[in-house]
Amino acid sequence: MRQKTFWIAASCVLVMIGLRPVFSSGAAPASNEKVIYSFTGGADGGQPMSDLTLDADGNLYGTTEYGGSGACTYNTPPGCGTVFELKRSKDGWKEQVLYSFAGGNDGAVPKAGVVFDKAGNLYGTTAQGGRNGGGTAFEMVPNSHGGWKESILHAFPDGSDDGASPESDLILDTQGNLYGTAMFGGAENSCAYSGCGTVFALTPHPDGSWTETTLHVFAGAPDGASPSSGVVLDSAGNLYGTTSYGGSGSCYVGTKARGYVYGCGTVYKLTAPGGAWTETILYNFVHGGGLGINPSGQIILDNANHILGVTDAGGNGLGTFFELQDTKNRGWRQSQAHIFYGNPDGMAPVGRLVSDSHANLLGITSHGGASKSGIVFEFQHLSDGWEERILYSFAGSPDGATPSAGLVSDSLGVLYGTTLEGGTSTGSTCHFQGCGTIYQVAP
Repeated sequence: MRQKTFWIAASCVLVMIGLRPVFSSGAAPASNEKVIYSFTGGADGGQPMSDLTLDADGNLYGTTEYGGSGACTYNTPPGCGTVFELKRSKDGWKEQVLYSFAGGNDGAVPKAGVVFDKAGNLYGTTAQGGRNGGGTAFEMVPNSHGGWKESILHAFPDGSDDGASPESDLILDTQGNLYGTAMFGGAENSCAYSGCGTVFALTPHPDGSWTETTLHVFAGAPDGASPSSGVVLDSAGNLYGTTSYGGSGSCYVGTKARGYVYGCGTVYKLTAPGGAWTETILYNFVHGGGLGINPSGQIILDNANHILGVTDAGGNGLGTFFELQDTKNRGWRQSQAHIFYGNPDGMAPVGRLVSDSHANLLGITSHGGASKSGIVFEFQHLSDGWEERILYSFAGSPDGATPSAGLVSDSLGVLYGTTLEGGTSTGSTCHFQGCGTIYQVAP
């Protein structure tokens, strides 16, 4: 990862005196956004919540939360979700469903993207279904006939220390181990009825079997709670991630009847110096002072002392792009590189950020913008700080709406992503705004 000197002091001053960080929301949005596929909500899938993965030929892979051809009555809209490929051709893009979930032992409702190993196999998770009801981790293996075979690596219980409802991307290390997070489950009676979530590993064996190991069970405030994004690895094999709730901040969510989840979120680190994994809370998000709360996307680990990410609340209530710096003497400190203001620059940023060749960062907001349907943004890294440029503002059907996952960039710098709603297919099958899209934006 490139090491850069980022703007810390200046943005702290802006937050303290109540001024907005510099951004160019008045710049004309890019006009070269294109919807390259609109989901119908039928056999092709519908309402994708996942980000996308590129293969060596520039084809795109992802999942849809609903739809598919499986005999599934698990959900409304119908269908238990799909794994799909969007293939390039000289005549445009063509979607192929690689697998339709049936809602039984094979899982249901995939919300995360998929990841390739060196052999070309795909790995992902479902948030529900499986033989234990708490979701699954699965593998997709291509065959010589152009098809794919799905197999279950692990079925999560609906509760218990094993975790439940994995909703974030898996990552692979150099040994072929998979790491991920489960949104719920863990210690009983914590975080109301559902548990506070876990971090887990999946280890392959020569006979083709896999072993799941729980690396950490979140306990709720003052520990973290609800890890809604995946983990990242550093060069030493340590894991870093965020929880949306928990920590020592004075926030809470929930109801008196079902219980509260306390805390404004955390950044955590997991290390295994002696073989057993140990968690350290690096930073507790706190309410007030114009700072972000409730982190909502996978972080970028710029170096061991510098972390970047987004929150879907805080600032003035509409979310932030934040930096964390390890000051050594005073611990980790947050500064706001940008506060989102709704219109025109979006609100509630989610998903992973991607970096371009100039160390600029690109991402999405799920709402806000000129049509309140979300935006694609770029933070340009200038000598005196960050400047936001709006690349595209979604307009709703027949355009996309409500992007709920981050971006991926090809070798030419073209960005690709999914929207949960929007597109050309509307009606009872999907939300009234459409069944979702796959789009591209050329900055």
